[in-house]
Amino acid sequence: MKKSKYYNLVLAALFASMIFVLTFFVKIPAPLGYIHLGDSAIYLAASLLPTPYAIAAAGIGGAMADVAGGYWAFVPVTFIVKILLALVFSSKGEHVLGFRNIIAPIICFAITVFGYFAFEIFYYGNAAYYEMLLNLIQAVGSAIVYYLFAAVFDGAKLKNRFATAG
Repeated sequence: MKKSKYYNLVLAALFASMIFVLTFFVKIPAPLGYIHLGDSAIYLAASLLPTPYAIAAAGIGGAMADVAGGYWAFVPVTFIVKILLALVFSSKGEHVLGFRNIIAPIICFAITVFGYFAFEIFYYGNAAYYEMLLNLIQAVGSAIVYYLFAAVFDGAKLKNRFATAG
Protein backbone atom coordinates (compact mmCIF):
# COMPACT_ATOMS: atom_id res chain seq x y z
CA MET A 1 0.00 0.00 0.00
CA LYS A 2 1.33 3.44 -0.92
CA LYS A 3 1.43 6.04 1.81
CA SER A 4 1.01 9.77 1.35
CA LYS A 5 3.73 12.38 1.27
CA TYR A 6 2.47 13.52 4.68
CA TYR A 7 3.17 10.07 6.08
CA ASN A 8 6.73 10.31 4.73
CA LEU A 9 7.08 13.80 6.14
CA VAL A 10 5.99 12.64 9.60
CA LEU A 11 8.40 9.69 9.46
CA ALA A 12 11.21 12.02 8.36
CA ALA A 13 10.47 14.31 11.32
CA LEU A 14 10.49 11.33 13.68
CA PHE A 15 13.81 10.15 12.27
CA ALA A 16 15.27 13.68 12.49
CA SER A 17 14.27 13.67 16.17
CA MET A 18 15.81 10.24 16.71
CA ILE A 19 19.01 11.35 14.95
CA PHE A 20 19.13 14.42 17.19
CA VAL A 21 18.59 12.39 20.38
CA LEU A 22 21.16 9.72 19.50
CA THR A 23 23.65 12.43 18.55
CA PHE A 24 23.12 14.95 21.33
CA PHE A 25 22.07 12.90 24.34
CA VAL A 26 23.70 9.52 23.72
CA LYS A 27 27.30 10.61 23.36
CA ILE A 28 30.75 9.75 24.60
CA PRO A 29 32.83 12.85 25.39
CA ALA A 30 36.11 13.22 23.51
CA PRO A 31 38.80 15.91 23.89
CA LEU A 32 37.62 18.03 20.95
CA GLY A 33 33.97 16.96 20.72
CA TYR A 34 32.14 13.69 21.18
CA ILE A 35 31.40 10.29 19.67
CA HIS A 36 27.73 9.45 19.07
CA LEU A 37 25.43 6.87 17.51
CA GLY A 38 23.26 9.30 15.55
CA ASP A 39 24.66 8.04 12.27
CA SER A 40 23.05 4.64 12.90
CA ALA A 41 19.65 6.37 12.85
CA ILE A 42 20.65 8.14 9.62
CA TYR A 43 21.49 4.78 8.05
CA LEU A 44 18.16 3.32 9.19
CA ALA A 45 16.17 6.35 7.97
CA ALA A 46 17.91 6.16 4.59
CA SER A 47 17.10 2.45 4.37
CA LEU A 48 13.41 3.02 5.03
CA LEU A 49 12.46 6.43 3.62
CA PRO A 50 12.51 7.77 0.07
CA THR A 51 15.75 9.68 -0.54
CA PRO A 52 14.46 13.27 -0.27
CA TYR A 53 12.90 12.56 3.13
CA ALA A 54 15.94 10.64 4.36
CA ILE A 55 18.39 13.39 3.45
CA ALA A 56 16.17 16.00 5.12
CA ALA A 57 16.02 13.93 8.32
CA ALA A 58 19.78 13.31 8.25
CA GLY A 59 20.82 16.90 7.62
CA ILE A 60 18.36 18.50 10.02
CA GLY A 61 18.79 15.98 12.84
CA GLY A 62 22.59 16.08 12.72
CA ALA A 63 22.85 19.85 12.34
CA MET A 64 20.38 20.51 15.16
CA ALA A 65 22.56 18.45 17.51
CA ASP A 66 25.50 20.71 16.67
CA VAL A 67 23.34 23.81 17.23
CA ALA A 68 22.10 22.52 20.59
CA GLY A 69 25.64 21.58 21.64
CA GLY A 70 27.10 24.94 20.69
CA TYR A 71 29.26 23.52 17.90
CA TRP A 72 28.21 26.33 15.53
CA ALA A 73 31.26 26.05 13.30
CA PHE A 74 30.36 22.43 12.54
CA VAL A 75 26.72 23.03 11.55
CA PRO A 76 27.30 23.46 7.78
CA VAL A 77 29.86 20.63 7.65
CA THR A 78 27.59 18.29 9.60
CA PHE A 79 24.61 19.17 7.42
CA ILE A 80 26.53 18.29 4.25
CA VAL A 81 28.23 15.15 5.63
CA LYS A 82 24.96 13.74 7.02
CA ILE A 83 23.17 14.33 3.71
CA LEU A 84 25.97 12.49 1.92
CA LEU A 85 25.65 9.59 4.37
CA ALA A 86 21.94 9.26 3.60
CA LEU A 87 22.56 9.34 -0.16
CA VAL A 88 24.68 6.18 -0.01
CA PHE A 89 21.75 4.00 1.15
CA SER A 90 18.67 2.78 -0.69
CA SER A 91 15.12 2.32 0.56
CA LYS A 92 14.27 0.20 -2.47
CA GLY A 93 13.73 -3.53 -2.09
CA GLU A 94 12.00 -5.75 0.41
CA HIS A 95 14.76 -5.81 3.02
CA VAL A 96 16.55 -3.20 5.06
CA LEU A 97 19.81 -5.10 4.59
CA GLY A 98 19.86 -5.38 0.83
CA PHE A 99 23.27 -5.63 -0.87
CA ARG A 100 23.65 -1.87 -1.26
CA ASN A 101 22.83 -1.23 2.39
CA ILE A 102 25.25 -3.88 3.59
CA ILE A 103 28.18 -2.10 1.93
CA ALA A 104 26.89 1.46 2.43
CA PRO A 105 28.26 1.87 5.99
CA ILE A 106 31.74 1.06 4.68
CA ILE A 107 31.45 3.94 2.21
CA CYS A 108 30.11 6.08 5.05
CA PHE A 109 33.34 5.47 6.99
CA ALA A 110 35.21 7.37 4.30
CA ILE A 111 32.60 10.13 4.04
CA THR A 112 32.57 10.68 7.81
CA VAL A 113 36.31 10.50 8.37
CA PHE A 114 37.44 12.53 5.37
CA GLY A 115 34.46 14.89 5.32
CA TYR A 116 35.14 16.07 8.84
CA PHE A 117 38.91 15.91 8.41
CA ALA A 118 38.73 18.35 5.48
CA PHE A 119 37.16 20.87 7.85
CA GLU A 120 39.00 19.97 11.07
CA ILE A 121 42.49 20.29 9.60
CA PHE A 122 41.80 24.02 9.25
CA TYR A 123 39.81 24.32 12.49
CA TYR A 124 42.01 22.22 14.82
CA GLY A 125 45.31 21.96 12.96
CA ASN A 126 47.29 18.79 13.71
CA ALA A 127 44.71 17.67 16.28
CA ALA A 128 42.53 16.81 13.28
CA TYR A 129 44.56 13.61 12.85
CA TYR A 130 43.44 12.47 16.30
CA GLU A 131 39.86 13.42 15.43
CA MET A 132 40.12 11.14 12.38
CA LEU A 133 40.49 8.19 14.73
CA LEU A 134 37.47 9.30 16.78
CA ASN A 135 35.40 9.75 13.63
CA LEU A 136 36.37 6.27 12.49
CA ILE A 137 35.34 4.82 15.87
CA GLN A 138 32.03 6.67 15.58
CA ALA A 139 31.44 5.36 12.05
CA VAL A 140 32.24 1.76 13.04
CA GLY A 141 30.02 1.94 16.14
CA SER A 142 27.14 3.40 14.14
CA ALA A 143 27.53 0.70 11.50
CA ILE A 144 27.36 -2.07 14.11
CA VAL A 145 24.24 -0.57 15.69
CA TYR A 146 22.67 -0.15 12.24
CA TYR A 147 23.38 -3.76 11.27
CA LEU A 148 21.80 -4.96 14.51
CA PHE A 149 18.63 -2.89 14.11
CA ALA A 150 18.39 -3.65 10.38
CA ALA A 151 18.62 -7.39 11.10
CA VAL A 152 15.85 -7.07 13.70
CA PHE A 153 13.69 -5.09 11.25
CA ASP A 154 14.26 -7.70 8.55
CA GLY A 155 13.66 -10.59 10.94
CA ALA A 156 10.35 -9.06 12.03
CA LYS A 157 9.51 -8.09 8.43
CA LEU A 158 8.97 -4.48 9.50
CA LYS A 159 10.05 -3.01 6.17
CA ASN A 160 6.53 -3.56 4.80
CA ARG A 161 5.12 -1.31 7.52
CA PHE A 162 7.31 1.49 6.22
CA ALA A 163 6.08 1.10 2.64
CA THR A 164 6.20 4.69 1.49
CA ALA A 165 5.28 6.79 -1.46
CA GLY A 166 8.17 7.09 -3.90
